[in-house]
Amino acid sequence: MSESNLIDHEHRERFSREWSRNFAVSANAGSGKTTAISERLAAIALTEGGGAILRKTAVVTFTKKAANQIGQRARGVLMQQLTLGGRKDLTALDHLERAFFGTIHSFCLKLAQTYGQDLGVILNPTVLSDEEESVHWEEFLEQDGMVFPSVTGDHLAAFIRHVPMAAVFDLAREMDGATSKRFRAKSPGLLAGPDELVLEEILAVVAKQKRSLGAVQENQRIATDWCRRYREENSFLPLPKPLGTASGMPELYGRLFAPVKSWLADVAAALAAELAERYRSWRFERGFQTYADQIEAAMNVLRSPEILDRIRAEGWRIILDEAQDTDPQQFAILVEVAREPGAELGTWPGSGEAPRAGHFCMVGDGQQSIYGNRADVSNFMRHVEAFRNYADGDLLQFEVTFRAPESSIDALNATLPDTFGPGRIFNVGLAHDAGAPGPILQVPYVPLAAGPKSIQGLLRRITLTLPEPPPSGVDAWLLEEVRQIADLLTTHGPRVVGANSFGEICLLAPRNDWLITARKALETAGLKVALQMRKNRNGDIPIFAWMTGLLTVVCDPENTFEWVGVLREVFDISDASIAIELREKGRFIWEEPEAHPEPMAMALHAVRPFVLQANDEGVALAAFAEDLSRACELKSKATAIDQSGNLSSELDRLLAQAATLGLEGAGPRDWLGVLLAEIEGGKPTGKPTPDALNLLTSYSAKGLEWPVVIPIGLWRACEKAPEQGLRVVRDQLTGARIYFDTESMPVETKESRERERLRELVRLLYVTLTRARRSLILPWAEGFGGKPRGQSLGGLWGADLTKIPELEVSDNVRDTTKVTGVITKASVSGLDEKEWLDIAPWPQRVLPHRLANHIDLPRGLRHESGADEPTPIKPGLDPIDYGLWWHETMEFLPWGGDGKAVADYADRAFISAEQQGFIEQGKTEWALMLRSAAWIELCNKRWIRSAELGIFAPLHDQQWIDGVMDLVLHDPIDQWVWVVDWKTNRKRPLESDWAHLQRLIEEYSPQLNAYGRCLQALFPGCRVRKWIYASASGIWGEVEDL
Repeated sequence: MSESNLIDHEHRERFSREWSRNFAVSANAGSGKTTAISERLAAIALTEGGGAILRKTAVVTFTKKAANQIGQRARGVLMQQLTLGGRKDLTALDHLERAFFGTIHSFCLKLAQTYGQDLGVILNPTVLSDEEESVHWEEFLEQDGMVFPSVTGDHLAAFIRHVPMAAVFDLAREMDGATSKRFRAKSPGLLAGPDELVLEEILAVVAKQKRSLGAVQENQRIATDWCRRYREENSFLPLPKPLGTASGMPELYGRLFAPVKSWLADVAAALAAELAERYRSWRFERGFQTYADQIEAAMNVLRSPEILDRIRAEGWRIILDEAQDTDPQQFAILVEVAREPGAELGTWPGSGEAPRAGHFCMVGDGQQSIYGNRADVSNFMRHVEAFRNYADGDLLQFEVTFRAPESSIDALNATLPDTFGPGRIFNVGLAHDAGAPGPILQVPYVPLAAGPKSIQGLLRRITLTLPEPPPSGVDAWLLEEVRQIADLLTTHGPRVVGANSFGEICLLAPRNDWLITARKALETAGLKVALQMRKNRNGDIPIFAWMTGLLTVVCDPENTFEWVGVLREVFDISDASIAIELREKGRFIWEEPEAHPEPMAMALHAVRPFVLQANDEGVALAAFAEDLSRACELKSKATAIDQSGNLSSELDRLLAQAATLGLEGAGPRDWLGVLLAEIEGGKPTGKPTPDALNLLTSYSAKGLEWPVVIPIGLWRACEKAPEQGLRVVRDQLTGARIYFDTESMPVETKESRERERLRELVRLLYVTLTRARRSLILPWAEGFGGKPRGQSLGGLWGADLTKIPELEVSDNVRDTTKVTGVITKASVSGLDEKEWLDIAPWPQRVLPHRLANHIDLPRGLRHESGADEPTPIKPGLDPIDYGLWWHETMEFLPWGGDGKAVADYADRAFISAEQQGFIEQGKTEWALMLRSAAWIELCNKRWIRSAELGIFAPLHDQQWIDGVMDLVLHDPIDQWVWVVDWKTNRKRPLESDWAHLQRLIEEYSPQLNAYGRCLQALFPGCRVRKWIYASASGIWGEVEDL
């Protein structure tokens, strides 16, 4: 098939050649829209008068990279046409260089600079990156007087009694000029309290079932106590949530607090609007502009009728790429520039004049509209529909894809029409009138057509095996899925899925945290991974910010501003409490913490010793850093908010940095200087290499392609993260409005937002399934992942994936790129087959849990914490969480301390156990530990102890062990080294303590013997003993040599 025979050839030709027409091009995934835009520009450059046209042509897209690609492609197309035509005159290239290629923001800046001199527009602004804006936002907050004329002092005090000001800061920072102006025009009403009549309803509720009696009574107590405190006290009083759903308590609580939430939302709107406008003025005075400021500056220019007509008279022609990612305000700017002089602002699409013929073209794909947080797909479709009956324009369709193989095309065309169709309730909007049908709000699915060089390709299913017993939790299921994929790839190499190297394979998932889980499984199997995520600014990483803030107050204890941040972020003290103490005392009296109430006093007590040590000469920075981290419980805080381990790893990095600096003679102040210098830096993302599997989110994959794509987690619910606190909700009919929380939104609003979220997930599915050039491999099995808990991509798709042919793997034909460790044949260049076979294999990385006689991968990935039973001990409890708690408690236990120090430490540990729901188990097993023979020996003063000791050492000739030993004891006098491994596995029914211990010893003896061999090498001349301690039985036993 030649390109002239493409089914959409006529539409492509019209777009390239008809410059006097406006076009809306709906371009399928992989349809070559960048080439089409380039051909249109090249054709204009070659025509007589092309220079004048291109001088006022703006090619606008969302990223600088995309704009540069279009420019480069257009030059390449033009050079090719000049060469083929034998033309030596390169004037056409000069014409092309006159066109504007850039982002919407840079085009808006150009408009403001060129036409806004008389309007007070900043002509040469300093445009802030997102990272720079974050720094200036903090600087603005530090100097702002926090005076709010629109809210009385009493109302402000009443507001911060219930809501921390940080929530207002978050609203204000993201609020644009139009929204802040709208909110400033509305004043908050009279102070509103809880609905006492509803309280009476709550107190009259009688539990219908005995099992719900406790919850009902507790909800009644909470509501009564809250209302009493509201009337009688002035202390910080956050709004409570009901316990459970019994007896309609969520609905009753919603009505009880509805007046309070409505009033708080109105006050928050007024406060945020004032703060946003002051921040905007602050930026203007300093010559700063954000990307949003550039849009607003252009809109201000266009609001002047005289200037707008001047711009229009100059004849700007707009070519908008990725139109589906353009927000309504950006769309409006580009449309208005292309209309006739005199056209009334804001009337098209609608009753006003359309853009002039040949002056506005938009190219996009509504099926790939996946950035709902910044764009509006309904606005995009409104513009597309306007071209259907437009005298000077046409709607064109690029159906042919030059990317997807025919196997994928056939499957998607057979299944996705239903997925995008009106038969799915989420594709339909809410009806405006009772009994009337709702509007179809999903973009239509446009069938894909194969290109002239399309290959058949491979569409196959990896049939996942349902493990027995089933994993506990979705992360454990995902680990199992990726483990099975990894086993396939390590056994048969990349060719089994149609790839020449691992670098040709990409695993896609909807969420970043899924990728982190997948990386663990892949790296455990010895596969190299390139996890490609956005670069994170150091200052935005909680653990980095916490440590920097702590060091700042330690070195400068009179820095009230930093104390506020430390108390709020590290110690979770409310803004209201902080404000009260500052108002009463004027500063934080760190020298006498007891001058403040709890928990502030406890926080100041924790930091005070380090303030006193900060200026001591010869302070050991490594110990100082470790002690500061332990005193402020940074490890447990990091684990609590990030189960992936990334924050804990960052803490380890910071402590290692302190140790290194300490060896060079640095002290706390020197370390603070290093951190402040690094605060704007960031962590690099994974770089793709030929021998590394690619891991990306489907959002990041848009616009990219790979030979082989494997979507993971098709079975897993894509639940939206719970929305906490105040938020702006935008509606086409009512405009922007602030709600206190999701519960306070109208039912219709919540339903409408949820349907649009699901529509976007369908479009994300389309993006995911259209990234493969050669092979689309779908891991799937009915029932995998357990009972569905929400809408997954596979569920939204609705296709019977069991009908997809299974991937065939021959046990007799093994790929020559089979993995040994992390190195593949594909990663060694310049070698022939014989040379490759002569190379000795690289050592294999072995994780300790894989040495056990019973491999428990999910728990092994969490420091071998775990249990035997497949389900939690009690509903809602996870044995993995308990194992993590026990290991962390043992890691920081003051073994050499007196009885009081140990008891105080235990009390603090029990707080965490209680929060996680296993306080009873924790206290029981702690008591067993204190009565055990192990405790007596482990507390012996002869030992030098090392907890959580990392090792990476030779195990056998071709294996290295990579893991963490729970506790290593060294007696340098008698030359003994002991290793103790904590096991929190549960006892089986009727199993005795000794039988339980012997089972664990038998099961984990290979792992402990591996530890022993490593310790023998690390401590030559010392005798080594290996011990397993069973927390459920309270006894330990020695592991014999194998």
